[in-house]
Amino acid sequence: MYQTYTQTYSTEKIYESKSAKVVVLWVSRHSPLPAQIKALEEKLGSVAIYQMSGMVPNAELVVEIAKRLNASVIVPVLPLSMIARLAELAKQNNFTVLLAKMNTIATTKTVEEARKVAWEKPESRTMATYADGTVRVFEFERFERLIEVRLVTEPL
Repeated sequence: MYQTYTQTYSTEKIYESKSAKVVVLWVSRHSPLPAQIKALEEKLGSVAIYQMSGMVPNAELVVEIAKRLNASVIVPVLPLSMIARLAELAKQNNFTVLLAKMNTIATTKTVEEARKVAWEKPESRTMATYADGTVRVFEFERFERLIEVRLVTEPL
């Protein structure tokens, strides 16, 4: 037996520089950190950032939304399989895909402890809670352009 789920997502403009020239589609349930917005502006110039969040069913929808918004850059925080497909579609549709390089700077068992570390640099740090109760604090380092996703194996 298969169960289907209703896929729901939303898209809204969350940031715009003066005279924005580059449209960025930010695909994540988390808004960009101030340091990430600053880095995008340093690399791309004036930007308008639209956030797509919620249940994103596939990379094809991301591309469809990017086209509707006239976005030239996509920043996804998605499962690797979707990012791999997005890399293929980006080449076909002339999009640039950027990935945020985030460094793990702390791993704790309490949200309170993680908050203290994150709040030391709120412009560049965020935290995530995992199913086992672990809380990790990440710090933004830079953006990297996605060229391709490859799966490389070897015999055991």
